[in-house]
Amino acid sequence: MCELTSDLAKVLRLSSTLHTISNLTKRNDAKAKAVNSPENPKVVIFDLYGTLVKFGVMHHPFRQLLKWARENGRKPKPDDARTLMTVNGDVPALVAALGIDAPDALLKQIQLHIQEELSSLTLYDDVIPTLTAIRRHNIPIAICSNLAFPYGKAIDLLPEGQQLTRGLSYETGFIKPESGIYHAIICQLHVRPEECLFVGDTLLADYEGPRQFGMHAYHLVRGTPSTGHSINSLADVLTIMQ
Repeated sequence: MCELTSDLAKVLRLSSTLHTISNLTKRNDAKAKAVNSPENPKVVIFDLYGTLVKFGVMHHPFRQLLKWARENGRKPKPDDARTLMTVNGDVPALVAALGIDAPDALLKQIQLHIQEELSSLTLYDDVIPTLTAIRRHNIPIAICSNLAFPYGKAIDLLPEGQQLTRGLSYETGFIKPESGIYHAIICQLHVRPEECLFVGDTLLADYEGPRQFGMHAYHLVRGTPSTGHSINSLADVLTIMQ
C-alpha cells in the first residue's frame, strides 16, 4: 500500500511538472507571437505609387519610348522594364541603358510628359493621418517601390519624406518581389523580416513577395471589403496595430 501511494505521488508530481512546463511554453509562445505579430511591428513599410501617391495624369512615357524603338527595328527585351527600374540615372541614362538611340525631340517629349505626371501627383486622403499616427507610436516608416529614377521625386510629397528609410528599385538594383529589395530595408533598420509590416496595392510585389521573405503583409485594395489578407484603407493599418 505504501509503495502504491508513493508511486501515485510521483505520478502526481510529474503531472504537475508537465502542466507547469506546458503553461510556460504557452506563455512564451504567446509572448513571441505578440512581439512578432502585425499588431506589434517594429517597422511599417509602404509601397509608394497606388498606395500613398496617385497620378492625376498618366502619359506612360517609357511605353512610348519602347513603342518608338520597336517601330524602328529594336526588338523588345524581357528585362526592359527591369532595366528602367534599376538604373540610377536620368532619362538620357535610362535610354542609353536600354540601348536605344532616340532622337532629341523624343527625349524632350518624354521629359515633358514625366514632369506633367509629377506635377499631377497627389496623396490619398488617408496618407497623412496614417503616417502621423504611426510616427506617434515611434515606429519607423519605410518606402519600398518599383520605379524609374525620375519618379522618386514623389517621396517629397510625404511628410518628412527625405527622412524616410528607402528601398527604391533604382537605388537597390532589385525590383519587387526580388528578396534583395526587402533585404535592403531590414539591413538599414537593423530588424528581422518578421518584425516588419508591409502594405501595398500590388498582390505579388506588396503581399506575396514580402510574406515569402518572412514579413507580415496586407494587400491594399481600395473600395472593396477587407478580408483576412487585404485592407481597403490605410486607416485599417492603425486598427491592425491597436
